[in-house]
Amino acid sequence: MSKTLLPKYAFFVAGTGRHIDKLEAFDRALINAGPLAHNLVSVSSIIPAGCKIVSPEKGFSMLIPGQITFCVMARQETNKPRDIASAAVGIAVPKESKKFGYISEYHGDAKDREEAKKTAKRMAAEMFAVKLNTNVKKLNLKTLEATAASIKQRGDNEWVCAVAICVFVL
Repeated sequence: MSKTLLPKYAFFVAGTGRHIDKLEAFDRALINAGPLAHNLVSVSSIIPAGCKIVSPEKGFSMLIPGQITFCVMARQETNKPRDIASAAVGIAVPKESKKFGYISEYHGDAKDREEAKKTAKRMAAEMFAVKLNTNVKKLNLKTLEATAASIKQRGDNEWVCAVAICVFVL
């Protein structure tokens, strides 16, 4: 008998980090996003029907440090002087509770968090509409939201990293 890996809960976090080493800038962005001490496994873009969105505090309380944890992650990093790293995840959930939803990932150089969020929300709606073979205007959405992070490289030798993550709890 196989066990279905179907998320029951999801929550969203975002953070930024900087460091002379690229990997440590990423690690600091994860720490800034929340107490992420989990083995993150990136998955694609579907939020299952009935998956409940909870606060990060509630979500983290359901996880154990070191646990293999599935997520949808947007990650952007740069060490180019004065460049911007922005990351966002957007979610589109239909009003009909028996239908799945869609999660988008934005990795880019949006000028700030708000621009990154706006892009991720637009992408979530457009990509969900394509998945359903319909028009965005015909989507009957209960939720269209996003979380984002953005950081500017200061002009020194440091790497900067932005992450935005939808964390799943099985």
